[in-house]
Amino acid sequence: MKILALVLFIVLAMAMLTACGGDAPGGGDGPVTIRVATSGSHQEMQLRYDTAVLFMEEQDDIEIEWIDIGDDRVQVTMTLIAGGDAPDILYINEQVIAFAVLGQLLPLDDLISNDANFDLSTFYDGLVAANSWEGNVYALPQEVSPFVIYYNRDMFEANGVPLPLDNWTRDEFYAAALALTNPDEMVYGYMHNAGWADQQWGWFLRAGMTDTFRNDFTENNFDSPQALEVLEFIHRMVVVDGVSPDPAEAQALGMGNAALFQNEMVAMFSAGLWMLPQFIAEPLDFDWDVVRMPMDANQNTKAGVLNWAIYTNSSHVDEAWEFLSYLVGPVGMRIVAESHMALPANTDVEANRIIAESGFPPNVQAFIDSAPLVNLNTTLSPQRLEINNELNAQMDLLMLDQQTPEETQRALFENINAILAMAAGS
Repeated sequence: MKILALVLFIVLAMAMLTACGGDAPGGGDGPVTIRVATSGSHQEMQLRYDTAVLFMEEQDDIEIEWIDIGDDRVQVTMTLIAGGDAPDILYINEQVIAFAVLGQLLPLDDLISNDANFDLSTFYDGLVAANSWEGNVYALPQEVSPFVIYYNRDMFEANGVPLPLDNWTRDEFYAAALALTNPDEMVYGYMHNAGWADQQWGWFLRAGMTDTFRNDFTENNFDSPQALEVLEFIHRMVVVDGVSPDPAEAQALGMGNAALFQNEMVAMFSAGLWMLPQFIAEPLDFDWDVVRMPMDANQNTKAGVLNWAIYTNSSHVDEAWEFLSYLVGPVGMRIVAESHMALPANTDVEANRIIAESGFPPNVQAFIDSAPLVNLNTTLSPQRLEINNELNAQMDLLMLDQQTPEETQRALFENINAILAMAAGS
């Protein structure tokens, strides 16, 4: 874990020596070529290409060249930077701060303030905050996909369990999950993901642990009563009541969330809008819907986010900004909405209307209503990857019943503090 952070530092720092900052292809008298990183499924890639085609049709001065960085986005981006071959526009999910701290992202504040057609206030506050460091904005989001609960309506009705409402509580969620669990049939009420840190973080946030760090990122808040209460809750859900498979059982099942849900082996699981294209292409054989994450102290949720940033050594900053602002502007947001794969990352009325009026699934409004409550405070530390690895490791031990909630709390607090202290050089 510490090695990963060290590698991140070394590889990115090498860019200071190797990046030459020379002209990108497309210089001279012809159009400027802006190289843009991309990643994702075929449908996601097509969405980017379609946006670029529209952009290039509207002007003759800028051409877009796409750089496919594959699924290992962080590592490939680091390698491109270290080799002095980074695209002008970087595709970044929740690692903005880690790259910004090492000086690899261009602050966007001047570009934003000098663009009379750009309104930062339309973006959700939580998304902008997660892309800001020491008063500067380093990336802008195009897509946000809040976590909600997908549920099998037929299973609820067959078992006489009340259908969930968007204002349901964590206790109501748990009662439903318990009632829908059938060990004899290997049916689980809920699929709690092992190894997916954001699924863990969401429960801590909703319990009231909305500030993950304190004292200028030198300490974490896992010593709080809220943290222990969540650890006890997850231990009860996975170990005591078997509402969700433990990590070993989940691995033995050999299927991901969508497949388990599709095969009616789990009644509920949590994900974002990215599941919708699959369920459109392969309709499920039962009635299903989505509902907001259950209320605890609050109804905060985590989300998948696509952020665009400009590489600090780009030779064509103005042209890069022109395309980046197009991606996160009205046209880019509308194309995102039409894809049914994510929400636009701002309050664009027309784009959100496309989502709401799709009627798929029936309670698609749950995604839209969750967006303002997305909390990405857990991404604000430059050591996010290391911290997430530590969280996953300790949660696995808890869910495998190899340590108690109290032991897990102590390990999380001490080990994450050690990560923070090493980063601070103490």
